[in-house]
Amino acid sequence: MLDDFSIKQLVTAHKDFPKKGYTTRDLSGLLYDPKALQVITDTFAHRYLDSTISHLVVLKGRGTMFAAVLAYKLNLPLVLIRDLGEEPGEVLFERAPSSGGDRTLEMREGLIKEGDQVLLFDDILSSGGSLIAAAALLRRQGAEIQEVATLIDLPDKGGSGRLQEIDVSTYSLMAFEGD
Repeated sequence: MLDDFSIKQLVTAHKDFPKKGYTTRDLSGLLYDPKALQVITDTFAHRYLDSTISHLVVLKGRGTMFAAVLAYKLNLPLVLIRDLGEEPGEVLFERAPSSGGDRTLEMREGLIKEGDQVLLFDDILSSGGSLIAAAALLRRQGAEIQEVATLIDLPDKGGSGRLQEIDVSTYSLMAFEGD
């Protein structure tokens, strides 16, 4: 976990947003502070620089901006997994169960091939439902998931354990307990 120059302090919590009982972690401070963005992307880049990763795959959302910078630094193709109906052309899809309501994820067919070595990226690891569905999409295409990388892990939600149960290792820069 990374605590370099207190990037955790740049993440703010908004309780009862978007609805009562939820806490949303606002990552805007990590993008607003150029030093934070640099530390975050450099830390991930150093971790994966000498790896066999061939593709960076990101779940569309707040993590996309960080993943784009990381893909640039690692000179890797960036593949988006989006919500159903957002991707044109031929797509593969997978349902992602969630405590906040199920969602269906999709990705363009043909961007990932048998044997590709994938780094799967997202902003926050909570219950793991979306990342498990994304892993299923990638594995159906014959990809091997090297690791799931996230900015934040919410260990109390159990997502890391669920991913380990399907043989996917995780790495997160920060953790917030009790969320």
